[in-house]
Amino acid sequence: MTDAPISDEPASSPTLYSLKVCHPAVPDSVPVLRHAAADFAAEHGADADLCGDIALAVSEAVTNAVKHSQSHAEDPVRLTAAVIEDWLEIRVVDRGAGFGLRESDGLGLGLPTIARLAAQLTISQEGQGTELLMRFPLPR
Repeated sequence: MTDAPISDEPASSPTLYSLKVCHPAVPDSVPVLRHAAADFAAEHGADADLCGDIALAVSEAVTNAVKHSQSHAEDPVRLTAAVIEDWLEIRVVDRGAGFGLRESDGLGLGLPTIARLAAQLTISQEGQGTELLMRFPLPR
């Protein structure tokens, strides 16, 4: 994976590195996005424990997007990651109808697990789709 500085940031801000990966909303996308996020984290200083936490959090987020978003398989699940100062920010975005709209056949442990693993978790459901923003501190 190649890191690319984000070009629309002011010149005075610290160098930012980013990753963007899109895959269909199908179960086979879960390990692809999990590995992309963990590899990106490792490339930017995350130790093995933090990479494991990130991999699990991304797995839960992407699984939720695939399973609960009611999106079609051809609709993408998008993962973006950025290093901003001492933080790794990961977003998982789908274009589905959102959660809480139908009965779940799961245990409901995905979001609490993500909240426990990430230093910050923000969930946005505006318009069509859901966005999970997870922030993890990077060691410096």
